[in-house]
Amino acid sequence: MKAIRLIFYIFLWSYSLSAQVMWQLKTNGTQKWFLQETDEFSGERLDESKWKYGYPWGNYVYELDLLYIKENVQFDKGVVKLITQKPASPQPIENENLDLEFLKKKNKLPNEKGQILYDYSGGAFSSKQTYKYGYFEMRFKANTEKGIWPAFWLYGGNPNEEIDFYEGKGERANQIHVDVHCPSGCEDYKGGFLKLQKNWGAWIKTKHSLADGWNIISGEWQPGYVKFFLNGEPLAYYEGDFKTAQNLILNSAVARDGKAFNPGPDNSTTFPNEVKIDYVRIWGEKENLTNNIMNNYKLFEHTTRTIDGNKLYETELKKKVNFVYNKKQLSAELGTITLLPIFYNKYSLSIAGKQLTDITVEVYDYQQKMQMSIHLQNTTYHILDLSQLATGPYDVKILVNGQTLVHNVPVLNPAKIGDINKN
Repeated sequence: MKAIRLIFYIFLWSYSLSAQVMWQLKTNGTQKWFLQETDEFSGERLDESKWKYGYPWGNYVYELDLLYIKENVQFDKGVVKLITQKPASPQPIENENLDLEFLKKKNKLPNEKGQILYDYSGGAFSSKQTYKYGYFEMRFKANTEKGIWPAFWLYGGNPNEEIDFYEGKGERANQIHVDVHCPSGCEDYKGGFLKLQKNWGAWIKTKHSLADGWNIISGEWQPGYVKFFLNGEPLAYYEGDFKTAQNLILNSAVARDGKAFNPGPDNSTTFPNEVKIDYVRIWGEKENLTNNIMNNYKLFEHTTRTIDGNKLYETELKKKVNFVYNKKQLSAELGTITLLPIFYNKYSLSIAGKQLTDITVEVYDYQQKMQMSIHLQNTTYHILDLSQLATGPYDVKILVNGQTLVHNVPVLNPAKIGDINKN
């Protein structure tokens, strides 16, 4: 009997991993995404099976005199902090893979000891895996220190293709910068007044500072286009493709006067400072279940730590920037609903998108008898507690904007292990 019960548990929990889904709702249909990779940052150190400290190619950024160091990636109660610091004096770089010939061409010469001196240190990590297409999201909290330059982006190495889902500046904490880059001039775009050619990319204003609370930056990369989102709301649309599989990078740097994203810090900038990240999730169009059942069961256990009062995010878009906002391609986007197992027989619903304000959730047993119905209004986060139901599979049906979203989840109730769905 114990063996049968154990097999039953394993079967149901392996089945429950498919509960890690997200729906991207549109007026003309819905895209269903399946979790491919995630880091909820619930541990005490970076998972080096997934991530590398710094950039994929190295840790020193010569034009910023900045070195990414391991100590600037810090963990605290389910959050990873990317720190930027200014040493009391320039520090030597040791044991770093430097292209000295390249640095000499840029007049950044080593000292008499063969060392490169740096002025600032930053926090960064990058994925060991490369990705081509998918849906990428980060829940984060910025800071307001002048000259601080956080980013969430994809980089493809040679030929240097790049998708910037988010770049920020501390002194512009109520703005998001989106951009793309590639050697063939993919960023060139005819837009703005009189359709004069200008680089694709823009600063987009938000209603509140991104440092005031948590917010979700996300991007959808598909063949032929990239879409950019803030809390489920579309920000920008880029039409074009990228050939190279890319690493995902998260970093907080320090800008410099006269360089990219200037100005740099001044006497008002406080060091050290931090950018906080709650999670990073990568979604794909096909299910990709893992065999590590228990670890996945516990993976989202602490997601409520940073969600106060069931408030998933803080702000929204203030004004559209016309030459990056393609109304034809983006007006159909309504937002996203994410279903995750967070604890024993409990599932979370994360709702992002200002048009998803009226939702009904129904739960049906295997005989398609309704066991539960919940109405949610103006809610961004809800815990669906199924612990009172009998053991067995259930359909969760989400009714929103005239659409019905369906996904199957299990319930394991030891008190009713031999009484499957008799209630």
